[in-house]
Amino acid sequence: MDGFDRRTGLKSVLAAGAGALAMGATPASAKKKASVDLSTPEKKFETLIKIIGSLADEPVYTFMRLNVYGDPHNGNFVPLFTMNNLLIDRWKKTGENEYVMTKFEAGYYTEFDSDTPIEEWDNPFTGEHIELINFQLGPVERTYRPGEVEAMAYTPDFLPIEVIGDRVFVASQSIEQGPSFFPASDYPVEAAGSDTAYSNSFMTWSADLADVLDPDVKSAPAHTQIQNKIPWSPWMRMRGRPGGSSLRGFGAKISGLEALPDDVIAGFKKYVPEILQENQWDELVFETSEYLEYLDSKAEDKESR
Repeated sequence: MDGFDRRTGLKSVLAAGAGALAMGATPASAKKKASVDLSTPEKKFETLIKIIGSLADEPVYTFMRLNVYGDPHNGNFVPLFTMNNLLIDRWKKTGENEYVMTKFEAGYYTEFDSDTPIEEWDNPFTGEHIELINFQLGPVERTYRPGEVEAMAYTPDFLPIEVIGDRVFVASQSIEQGPSFFPASDYPVEAAGSDTAYSNSFMTWSADLADVLDPDVKSAPAHTQIQNKIPWSPWMRMRGRPGGSSLRGFGAKISGLEALPDDVIAGFKKYVPEILQENQWDELVFETSEYLEYLDSKAEDKESR
């Protein structure tokens, strides 16, 4: 499939997500007091879950394209690569005004703003040729109640729900910090610019007003958009360099794996096949643990020679 057709296919998958999110530029004067009932914490909660997940006990699939940039701390961002990112969130109602979501997430890298998968990468800051470590996270549980989220690690803080034009917007922020898993004293090559890991993540979901108002719709089709600023990943081997990575992504809920183009499915099957069989994915995996195992395996290989 050529570049034009490939991108046309992805546009259909994302259902014009980027274009719809551009509606966020509508001036405040255009906001409508539509008949979304946000009069109580419980009503707000129901609307939130319907947009970000599902009121039914079911998995919710989301596909995103994430463009990743390097922030050198004292200059313009540098384009690095792109990620095809798939999330499978299992939603379950566990009580009155309580839902538990179990998250499975994976991503593999492509050339920046391209559909061509990559397994290795030339770090533009250090000049080093590096083997890429694809992304996995899960299973991770979050419990949602009106005005409250319980999470293992980063916890989203939801901002007020907004109705703009004929769309309903939910936004969250996660601004957190904690000790780095790779302090410079122990990992001089893998260390980021600080022994404190600062994470700043901002996400937006938007859904059609008619879907939000329809009582028969349990999971409103939604467009998604994300920005974040986080420390350098340890596999980038930044050797304590100041700065960090930042991503800008967009996507949408999709009906299931069958909605993805064949080459995207092939990429997940090759690089992170676990996400295609998440019902067999039982042990917790996250990027840090994966890279620590990678370092251990490299050390074992070196000792055996």
